[in-house]
Amino acid sequence: MQQQFETVNVSVGQIQGWDAKDELVLQPKFQRRDVWSDKARSYLIDTIIRGKPIPKLYMRVALNPKTKRMVREIVDGQQRLKSVLMFLDDGFKISKSHNEEYAGKYFSEMDDKVKKDILSYRFALDELGEMPDEEIHDIFARLNTYSTTLNYQELRHAKYFGEFRASAYILAYEFMPFWKKNNIFTDKQILRMAEAEFVSELLLAMTEGVSAGDKRVIDNAYKNYDDNFPHRKLKEKRFTDTIDTIGGLMGDSLSESKFRERRLLYPLFCAIYHMQYGLPEMSDERVSFKPSNYEKIKVALEQVDEIFVKIRIALEEDGIIKEETNREKKEKEVVISTLLTKAERAFYDAYNIHWVHAKNRKTMTEYICRLIGKSLGS
Repeated sequence: MQQQFETVNVSVGQIQGWDAKDELVLQPKFQRRDVWSDKARSYLIDTIIRGKPIPKLYMRVALNPKTKRMVREIVDGQQRLKSVLMFLDDGFKISKSHNEEYAGKYFSEMDDKVKKDILSYRFALDELGEMPDEEIHDIFARLNTYSTTLNYQELRHAKYFGEFRASAYILAYEFMPFWKKNNIFTDKQILRMAEAEFVSELLLAMTEGVSAGDKRVIDNAYKNYDDNFPHRKLKEKRFTDTIDTIGGLMGDSLSESKFRERRLLYPLFCAIYHMQYGLPEMSDERVSFKPSNYEKIKVALEQVDEIFVKIRIALEEDGIIKEETNREKKEKEVVISTLLTKAERAFYDAYNIHWVHAKNRKTMTEYICRLIGKSLGS
């Protein structure tokens, strides 16, 4: 069977030339009529400046017999090309949240080398040839058959392009070796932006205090701090320092510790951040510490792992492996009650039941704060 498309690479300069000769048709005939914000456009231009790839374009190419000119109709990628052409015509500026070096600049204000790099940037493009509309629709129906439904974080990624998003993704990328080395996120989870969502929750805790791991809460953070994320650079530095402190405290043991689980890494981060800088709406006494205190704190934090080890061993000895019946659940409850102190039990319940609730996250954070404080003699 004959292939119905040809894949080519075209430069921004070529596309600009087609537009100047009225060969380019950008009307959104085949796709939804969404309109990008200047933030979304700025993010695209920053991607081009950095020389990173952009999703493939689709174009139907035909010869107009009357004018004897080519007609290049954009089937998919209309907003991308509109944004590029607008930027070349000084239609918007680069946002500081995307590129500090060129922040606030129009295309005409760029130096000649950057202009040349932008004009020579090449898009991957599938030319679909002279085929009827129904064929175009069939092609996209087939393409969409294999697409994956976007999760909540992927939807935020597609909707917001401002300050909060920029910080979350910069930090998520910066600590990619940390996430992977310590088995916090799998490659598959990273591909679905799980680490960016987690960083977003930590940034929100730094800004507003311990909060629920709820879709609406995270959505509101992206919305409320899209235009302005107060003290952004300071928070990025403190975030970096806090993760580095966790790495310094736990060392290679983190990958084997319960703290590598996000439900515990969240309160650990919050506790350490609170001790060093103070979390909003946290009443626990702060005790700052230095690298010379790391060994004492690490020993104190091992008590968290010991809670789970004690429970596991006791349940195994009692033959309670799974909670399949109400009787087994009651037996487990009795075993745990005899093992744990009141504070340990409150921590364990917060971990084990609805751990994404703000109240339970705060309970876990406060418990870890007290462990750290006690290890330092406060």
